[in-house]
Amino acid sequence: MTGSNVAMRRRPILKAIAGSLCAPFVIRARAAETLVVTAYGGEYQDVFTKTVIEPFEKKFGVQITYDQSGGAAQTYAKIRAARGAPGFDVAAELTAPEAILGAREKMLEPVTEQEVPNLRHVWAKSHDAIPPIGIVAYYQYMPLLWNTKKVEKPLSWADYWMPETLNQPALKGHLLGHDPGTTLLEIYAMIMAAKLKGGGVTDMSGAWDLVRSQKPWLGAVLQSSAQAAPYFENDEVWLTPYWSARSGYYVAKGYNLGFTIPKEGTIGLADVSAIPVGAANKKLAFEFLNFRLDPDVQRAFCLAYFASPARPDITDWPAAFVETQITTQAKMDTLDLPDSAVLGRERNAWVLKWKEIMAD
Repeated sequence: MTGSNVAMRRRPILKAIAGSLCAPFVIRARAAETLVVTAYGGEYQDVFTKTVIEPFEKKFGVQITYDQSGGAAQTYAKIRAARGAPGFDVAAELTAPEAILGAREKMLEPVTEQEVPNLRHVWAKSHDAIPPIGIVAYYQYMPLLWNTKKVEKPLSWADYWMPETLNQPALKGHLLGHDPGTTLLEIYAMIMAAKLKGGGVTDMSGAWDLVRSQKPWLGAVLQSSAQAAPYFENDEVWLTPYWSARSGYYVAKGYNLGFTIPKEGTIGLADVSAIPVGAANKKLAFEFLNFRLDPDVQRAFCLAYFASPARPDITDWPAAFVETQITTQAKMDTLDLPDSAVLGRERNAWVLKWKEIMAD
């Protein structure tokens, strides 16, 4: 090859190199880290997104994929079926029985103050409510919710379980029931039914008679509390056990509803967030659990969702909030949290008995 030919071949190469050196140096932005969180839909999702999800994304510069779940039992069933790797990093909504089962089956990641420093600020009862495999993110309790235009304020759990005591035949078809296989709400309600008959968690025999006698009065049976909204909007439901958070939410929206704790008392609910052992992004998941317990995040979420806080050291609550929520040690001491180990052990049998009665 001649020298002239070599020179001719070099010129385009040199020109290309020179062009690349003169071109602006572009730094490609790294894609935002992603965390997958599974939680409820409906109005909960609206509140959770605004008060927790979006602030977390902003603070940590990450992206959260919201995986809408069913009830807590359904969420844990996914974790178990996937052997701890269900495709989401945070199970934002479990209850104590699922937490205990998750600890026993080693499906949920252990959580200590080292990973979640804010755990040092939570209610003492939270450490007893669940094993060290998550956090209690907030508390609720189970009141009776009633339509203020259709029935008088209920005073007893008998008003729900033995509706004939209200002497209002029109109530038939306007009671709302809940599927115990998918929501803890009905489990708790049946415990209160058993208490009416002198029993309780360790003796549920009296509840089955009341489930059977109440059945003709039910207008609907729902698989999740989120499904109740249309029934409240249309005044189709006149009396039902419900969670205090959603009850307060609907009352604040102007529905014809009121909620109260009957004279026999009620049962509390510790709402749990946990991390499946096979989560893909555990580091960020721990940050998320800790973030949920930050004072500002707690205050924003609890005020918007009408839930009781996970920590007792937040004191600047509005007076109206204090009236209906658990904000003091004295109120926390009155909160009945049933033995979750018993619930976890007996729940399947109770669900099967309930289904048998409803199928008759």
